[in-house]
Amino acid sequence: MKRLILFICFLPTLTFSQANILNAKSPDEIGVKGLYEEVASNEKPLEYEFVDDKDILFSKTIWEVISLDERVNFPMYYPIDTTVVGNERRPLIHHLYTAVLSGDIENIYEQDNLKDKKSVEKLKNQLIYRKIRDGSDDNLIGYARIATYNGRIPFIQSYNVSVPDSLVRFEMDYNNPDSALAGLSDKEQTNQYNAWASALEDIIFENNLLTDEEFSVEKFEYQDVIDYKLKGIWYFDKRIGELRYRPIAICPIVKIPKEKDSNPDDPKTFEMFWVFYPDARQILHEGLAFDNKNTSKQISFDHLINSRRFSAFIYKEDNVFEDRDIKGYIPKNALMQLLESERIKEKIRNFELDMWSY
Repeated sequence: MKRLILFICFLPTLTFSQANILNAKSPDEIGVKGLYEEVASNEKPLEYEFVDDKDILFSKTIWEVISLDERVNFPMYYPIDTTVVGNERRPLIHHLYTAVLSGDIENIYEQDNLKDKKSVEKLKNQLIYRKIRDGSDDNLIGYARIATYNGRIPFIQSYNVSVPDSLVRFEMDYNNPDSALAGLSDKEQTNQYNAWASALEDIIFENNLLTDEEFSVEKFEYQDVIDYKLKGIWYFDKRIGELRYRPIAICPIVKIPKEKDSNPDDPKTFEMFWVFYPDARQILHEGLAFDNKNTSKQISFDHLINSRRFSAFIYKEDNVFEDRDIKGYIPKNALMQLLESERIKEKIRNFELDMWSY
């Protein structure tokens, strides 16, 4: 009876994961905040406190990988099919990617040093792969039609499109058994040939020399994200006597679209883009992560990351060797790499504990 009374007392304070679901007059009103919720809601993320450099007694920059294969990290990965859930449920990549495309996040970077900016156009080109269809003698499309011109270069030139001299010379050297190219290993020859073919196909697509039926398109999907890289700083603030964490940058790791077609079982990946974390805080504050234990109390992705409610392993720390990663000095040994990651984590944790040892 006491439990029932307590439940009834706290029932009015509950907020459901789908806003306004109990008061909606039609399905369109589900997820739309009411007037009271609009006033009571926090429109901005909690601001970081000011930390003077003189108050930092110790700091260590670390780079971590958040694997989306781990169950505790599923709120960052799901839902990958957004058609089966409400508009309020989206994965972490949705908020980052759409904000970059819309310009809400103005600057994205190539690397974690946040120096070289990356254009949105380059990002779009990396996330799409167009594959020319083979065709046949009875169906002259794609490669079958290109073959009637005796190769890619004559096909391109037939449309009065110029081909760089370097690509023309490579084809001549590749077909010449006495050229310097013949002295390279088979693997090197294959890599150079693939790069040559890829450059010619880029020219074909840039000039729209093929019809829509002559190629297929492999596009980026939310399920292509397999990891996140997170750069952050652990620091000891002597004013409050506490070890704290501050995220600096975040980066989605995604499958290369071409690899999904050629190597679907074990595709290669690349760093989609790096974002300075403070630039993304407002976006991540508005995005809500699904809480499997209590769907009435969702938290924002910004809260999830700042409170470190995820599982990750350290793959690099700042060091005198140009910040080399763990694989740089412990190669080809996954177990020892994991133990080294734990050693770094323990070293940081012990600093705070040692502060109170007399």
